[in-house]
Amino acid sequence: MPTFDFDPFAQMRRQTHGAPPPPLEQAAFDAAHNAVIAHLPQGLDAVLDAVVATWARADGIFDTVRTTPAYALGAPPAACRRGCGWCCHQKVGAAAIEVLAISRALAERPTERRMLEAWQVGQPCAFLKDGACSIYDIRPLKCRSLWHVDVRHCMAKYAGLPVGGAKTDPSFRSEPKMIYEGALKGLALPLIKQGRDCPGLELMPALRAVIDKEDAAQMWWTGHSPFPAETVLDWFPKPSKKRRR
Repeated sequence: MPTFDFDPFAQMRRQTHGAPPPPLEQAAFDAAHNAVIAHLPQGLDAVLDAVVATWARADGIFDTVRTTPAYALGAPPAACRRGCGWCCHQKVGAAAIEVLAISRALAERPTERRMLEAWQVGQPCAFLKDGACSIYDIRPLKCRSLWHVDVRHCMAKYAGLPVGGAKTDPSFRSEPKMIYEGALKGLALPLIKQGRDCPGLELMPALRAVIDKEDAAQMWWTGHSPFPAETVLDWFPKPSKKRRR
């Protein structure tokens, strides 16, 4: 049985003959990883705080990049704006710990909580309101990585049509993807390495399943998943060693 290498860039290095990960991805990974490592000894609530810190650190890295002359002058304005919402009509993933952090935040946001409680399978994201995200400040890393300069990319993705990438579309910007996916790895992998399961989850059904479970985060912390099996996405491996309390 193959074993998982906890260096998230090991496969990338093998594929590129020893090349290191892109600096932006490494910087975002390090920022998230360091936040989780610093908070782990303090317990569950601190780890949920680390998620919020990771969102902010990843955003900070991207804000720094996109305000540089090289980026600002070389990239067209993003197509992402109020009234678009193509990405909000698609299935979105989030790390389990992000789902729990969002659930905790919704305890103090009754309007958005009611929106989630009214959500049903097959509908767009529960938090899409008047063409905008109503939980923009606590949206998961995958949502943050969706940054395109051509709305046709998102329309094609929604329709299930082939979409271009960096090699085929000169307007494609890889920086957001590198930053937020690096942060996602840095967030999840320290938890997995410690023995805590942190799979990717389909955001809406996973969040809907735990919003009314006051002990959902504690269940997860003690090794009992509160998430339905059908919400689990194949992003990260199961922990290979015993969980630490």
